[in-house]
Amino acid sequence: MRRFTTADRPIIFDVGANVGQTIQKFRKYFDNPEIHSFEPGIDTFAELKRNAEELPGVHLANCGLGAQREAKTFVENEFSDMSSFYEPGDAGWGNITHRREVQIDTIDHYCEQAGIDHIDILKSDTQGYDLEVLRGAENMLRAGKIKLVYLEIIFEDMYQGSPRFDEIYKFLVDHGMTLVSFYDMHYRQDRLSWTDVIFKVA
Repeated sequence: MRRFTTADRPIIFDVGANVGQTIQKFRKYFDNPEIHSFEPGIDTFAELKRNAEELPGVHLANCGLGAQREAKTFVENEFSDMSSFYEPGDAGWGNITHRREVQIDTIDHYCEQAGIDHIDILKSDTQGYDLEVLRGAENMLRAGKIKLVYLEIIFEDMYQGSPRFDEIYKFLVDHGMTLVSFYDMHYRQDRLSWTDVIFKVA
């Protein structure tokens, strides 16, 4: 990702931060990034806070991001990286530990409130909820203010109601993005199960 931005201090949105794994990766890629991390899980956020609260340039928010500002049920899994705003599907794994109502903000609203006029990298790993995250950034996307989108695409039925790849692809292309490539492909039973994908401004 380093080659896709020339920003000295890139503004990065880390949506679905979990316990801070991506924060560490971005801090290795970039010397002085400004990272806004969002994690709705209560226990997971507590660990994220322990891991990243003192890091310079890192801003933590215990909320989800979606298409509109609302309260929504977050389905927490014993494996925190399987937790989602969607119920697990047939291909999912792990046991549900809690269903909690959490607050959801939108990227457009957050940026307006925080005075953020662009995003160099939008990373979204929200276990099937990524299209809703993107819908909440529609104004920023239409204005060309999000330079790169890095997200997880799921091909199996891990979550009930999660969008297909073609829906996500169409949304991003219709909002001025172009597909760069797929990365880190994961297979189950000899079929592609999930992968990361990068889009950038066309």
